[in-house]
Amino acid sequence: MEKSTPVNGGEALLELFNIQEIDFVFCSPLSVWAPLWEALAKQKEIGKTETPRYINCRHEILAVGLASGYYKATGRPQIVLLPTGVGVLNGSMAIRGAYQERVPMIVLAPDSVGFGENPEFDPGAEWPSLLGDLGGPVRISESFVKWAKEVKNPRDLISDFCRACYFAEMVPRGPTLLSVPFDILMDTVPFTLPSKLKAHPLVAPADTLKEIARILVQSENPIIISEHACRTREEVNVLTKLAELLGTPVFEFFLPTYKNFSRNHPLHGKGPVEEILKDADCVLVAGSNAPWHPPLIDFQRNCNVIVMEEDPLRPRAPYWGYKTDYCVAGDLGSNLIELYRHAKNEINNAPQILKKIEQQSKRWKTYNDKKRKSWLKETKQTQAEETIHASWLFRTLSELLPNGTIIVDEIIAQGNLMMQHLFQNESFSHYRGMAGGLGTGIPTALGIKLAEPEKLVVCLIGDGSFSYDPIPASLGLSQQYNLPILIVICNNQGFVSQTWNIQKYFPQGSTLKTGNFLGDVIEPTPDYSKIALAFDGYGERVENPGKLKSAVERGVAAVKKGKLAVVDVILNP
Repeated sequence: MEKSTPVNGGEALLELFNIQEIDFVFCSPLSVWAPLWEALAKQKEIGKTETPRYINCRHEILAVGLASGYYKATGRPQIVLLPTGVGVLNGSMAIRGAYQERVPMIVLAPDSVGFGENPEFDPGAEWPSLLGDLGGPVRISESFVKWAKEVKNPRDLISDFCRACYFAEMVPRGPTLLSVPFDILMDTVPFTLPSKLKAHPLVAPADTLKEIARILVQSENPIIISEHACRTREEVNVLTKLAELLGTPVFEFFLPTYKNFSRNHPLHGKGPVEEILKDADCVLVAGSNAPWHPPLIDFQRNCNVIVMEEDPLRPRAPYWGYKTDYCVAGDLGSNLIELYRHAKNEINNAPQILKKIEQQSKRWKTYNDKKRKSWLKETKQTQAEETIHASWLFRTLSELLPNGTIIVDEIIAQGNLMMQHLFQNESFSHYRGMAGGLGTGIPTALGIKLAEPEKLVVCLIGDGSFSYDPIPASLGLSQQYNLPILIVICNNQGFVSQTWNIQKYFPQGSTLKTGNFLGDVIEPTPDYSKIALAFDGYGERVENPGKLKSAVERGVAAVKKGKLAVVDVILNP
């Protein structure tokens, strides 16, 4: 560790960002960040490379969504600056989403100790009356971050920041929050250069993984369920090898966080997993917050359910009533690699099992192929309709979008149809753009575009979700930082998912008799495509199936020319 000259808190933070190899600072601005802004300006003035790169965000959800998207694409946590407690409150839905998805990021939120009593550390006249909260950002954030702390004195700034970074990346991963008072940002910080702390993957004990492997290999009808096991291509490959080795299907949650398994693979489970659970004698849940629904399933008496997760049984969730016989904690990717190795050894030591595995694999390939053909038949029937059906939209996108396209979705009602029809092109990547609360799809897509500037990023978003996203802030950032993306609005003219319980519980009720739905209404339907024009983008609305292809092609062409594009597709719900 090397000694450094005295610096103020803002300068110390900039040094710490670089030590931690941070790529971006996503800031929803507040004037008390002045010491950090000055440090960044000084760095540029003396000719140093702008590291990390500063991105000015016009909304707190945008800042958090950018960090989430960037991590999903790169595996690298970033810095989010939010304007004290009110900013944390405004960004809380997005931070909660990152917590649900185990996405690490370091949120910094300023506060004040003296509220202007010391004129050298006066944050401004608005602080005593408008910006101060009892307990500050830490108290506000405790229910939706992994760890939160306020820096109490200048000497603690370095160690507390290093802790925030380490805790964010240590499994279970998630957002951490550090509150840094303006008084410390302005004060002199005794600075000693720390080393970067690396959170190495935690792997389950070998004996545990050997036992799990033995159970899987010896089972007659095992299945795998996943929601978020495979962020990287390497993790997809190992899950694929495990499924092929065992001859078992991989079913994904109907709104998966990542593309966990090739959706064209013969062993990719088609249809709801609930249809076949009663026949399984072993279920490997590889990363899922809620593997099936309803939770109480009448399993076979001898069925073993193995939960492999960063934090099995979800200690901070309100519910885990799912059958669980074995828990495997730790880094999902690392544990899958070791599980595959042990399963392969089990099979090598018992080659007579190979015939059983071959039969399993053949049976599931036949099952999945039958499902796939039925979906294709349904799509061809909708093609003849005068309105655009969601299945036809997704088939069209699958055929038209270029290889390597990155899909980010924030859709609910058409989620199953998207999974069935969009990913016929094997080269597409897929990231979920929300986790419960709506409003993060476009910010997530922009974060991924930052990470993958040469690739086409397409955000599929419902018209309901579009209403929740910070649209002016997001489209403004796209324009300001040259981050063109294609936004395809799946416009069913309402919150269709909000009709589900009416139809389930009141099928003969007044709502259905009269058509007076109260929770799903968006009317009159705006022409969302015109919003793009305000940000020098391309916008188009399409209602006719015959014009869908050309509209998508024009949207893609606009993005290739450096403009954001919004294609508003009116769907038959």
